Amino acid sequence: MELALVLPILLLILMAIIDMGRIYHGYLSVTTAAREGARQASLGRTDEEIRATAILSATPLKADHITVVISPDARLRYSGANIEVKVEYQMAIITPGMQAFFPNPYVVIGKAVMKRE
Repeated sequence: MELALVLPILLLILMAIIDMGRIYHGYLSVTTAAREGARQASLGRTDEEIRATAILSATPLKADHITVVISPDARLRYSGANIEVKVEYQMAIITPGMQAFFPNPYVVIGKAVMKRE
C-alpha cells in the first residue's frame, strides 16, 4: 500500500535526475564545441569551417538543434583580436512537471574566447 503512494514520487525524482544529467551532458558538449570552434577561429579559418568544426565536436547532440554564433565579423578579425564563439543547443525536457521549473526546450549555451594568431 505504501509503495503505491511513494513509487510515483520516486519515479518523478529519478526522471528529474536523469533530465538534469542530460542537461549537464549537453552543457559539457556545447562548451567543448565552442572551444574547438574558437580554436579554429584563432587560426584564421572561415565562418563555415568554424561552424562545421563546432557542430562536429558536439556529435552526440542533434546538429539541427545547434546554433553557432561567431563574433566579431570576419572583417574585424585581425591578429591579436579576441574572437568569441557561442554554441547554443535546444534540449527537450522529458520529465513531466519539469516544464514548471525549466523552459521547454531548454537552451544550453557554451562560450569560448581566443585571440587570433
